[in-house]
Amino acid sequence: MPLVPFDNVGSVGIIKDIPPYNLPQGAWSDGNNVRFLDNGVKKIAGYQEVMATCPFAPYYIHPYLTTAGLYYWIAYGTSAIAVYTGTTWVDITRSSGAYGANTSSRRWTATNLNGLVVATNGFDEPQMWPLSSGIPSTGTPFTALSNWPNASYSCKSIRSFRTFLVGLNWGRANQEPRLVKWSTEASYGSAPSTWDETDATLDAGEYELSDTPGDIVDGLPLGDSFLIYKEDSIYIMNYVGTPYIFSFKLLSPTVGALSKEAIKEFDGGHFFIGNSDCYICNGQTVTPLLPNKVRRAMFEDLSGDNYQKCFVAADYVRNEMLACFPSSGSDVVNKALIWNWKDNTFSFRDLPDTSFINSGIIDITAGATWDASSEYWDTGSGAWGERNYDNVKKNLVFCDVTNTKIFRDSSGNTKDGTNMTSYIERTGIDLDDPQSVKTVTAVYPQIDVSGDNSVNVYVGRQISTEQGITWQGPVSFNPNTQSKVSCRISGKYFGIKVESTTDMDWKLHGVAFEVQQRGLRGLRDYG
Repeated sequence: MPLVPFDNVGSVGIIKDIPPYNLPQGAWSDGNNVRFLDNGVKKIAGYQEVMATCPFAPYYIHPYLTTAGLYYWIAYGTSAIAVYTGTTWVDITRSSGAYGANTSSRRWTATNLNGLVVATNGFDEPQMWPLSSGIPSTGTPFTALSNWPNASYSCKSIRSFRTFLVGLNWGRANQEPRLVKWSTEASYGSAPSTWDETDATLDAGEYELSDTPGDIVDGLPLGDSFLIYKEDSIYIMNYVGTPYIFSFKLLSPTVGALSKEAIKEFDGGHFFIGNSDCYICNGQTVTPLLPNKVRRAMFEDLSGDNYQKCFVAADYVRNEMLACFPSSGSDVVNKALIWNWKDNTFSFRDLPDTSFINSGIIDITAGATWDASSEYWDTGSGAWGERNYDNVKKNLVFCDVTNTKIFRDSSGNTKDGTNMTSYIERTGIDLDDPQSVKTVTAVYPQIDVSGDNSVNVYVGRQISTEQGITWQGPVSFNPNTQSKVSCRISGKYFGIKVESTTDMDWKLHGVAFEVQQRGLRGLRDYG
């Protein structure tokens, strides 16, 4: 009997809002905890605790590079800050007392300016941590940012641009949510000397973005420009020198960012989460990314009460953006839409109770040089070069606020020791003949698995597009000892689902269906 292939399985990704029978070859109708890699479908790697348990619920984390070329990590809670020395957390909270951050509107964000760490929570005056050559053995606390205009002033976000600090969405005597204010240029290792916009001899200044009504959400450099994202619009900020220092131009009057930290740079552009879509901004145009694909699957599941907790994480090793969001009914971020910008594929994954994800080098003693790595990018110790990267390669680091843990992504196959369920599913497969009834007698999964493990395989059937699919299975399939899954089902349309629920890895390259043509008379046998 002839074999009908279902191949190119990693070329399109998951498309949920097009009828399955209209999907292109290689597209999938559903899935979770998978990614599309090298024209295959691959189970998402696991994660495990990588640092000592944080002394408080970590709501923000970022790596810091010392003058000696060593990385270490700074974690931020609602009221405290700590730095990880490689073995323990050291309290570096300001000596004047706890902070007034919270989990939503007063979220921490931080930036590096010439080696200086500057952080703000939108409530307290911004904080700074000095340039360092090594890992501190005792706590050197954060202090108020030197030369800040007033101790009662705050800003929702602070970013470095060129050698300036840019404060966005200010709280002064009154809230000034559309105000952009920048410092004078800073020397290496030092805070800016002033923010005084009235001194014409200096280059500090301020500007109110009043052409559109929304509040400023965040901003991020892009090439030689700085893009400012409001709730409903985007502005571009360019350096022009004296007397104005910066110029401002409205780039998009209708599209803005959903939340702080929901913007990341990649390949000369920004990926960001908007109010109803994810977008790409190249500094000239703003392009929606999710039409007719997974937009509704993400935004209909996003918790409207907790949208301010959304953020974007970038996995530059795998060319992936993670749009992270709290699903309906969740108070914390627990899901991510994954977009591979090289292959333009989409998938979804589960997250732990996550407040933030950042990317950086884990082993602070190894240094930040390529020569320190003992293996190549594509030959890691895990299956297919994905899991268990060298510690000197950048990894995604998760903040788990429920368990006060820091997780390293792509480590093992479980969720910190708990098995995960991953699956990929396609329905509406007509096997090149949508008019006739056919009988499938076997399917041949082309799949790699780690060790002597098995996956669950389901085969489904439909008489018509109006009828729901009926599944047979699961059938345990071990590609080390088996070549096919035997079945005998009849219909016009068919489905395939591959699933794992144990501590294992797998990658699907394709499926072939063994088909017997039956014609219209075969309807009698359709059960």
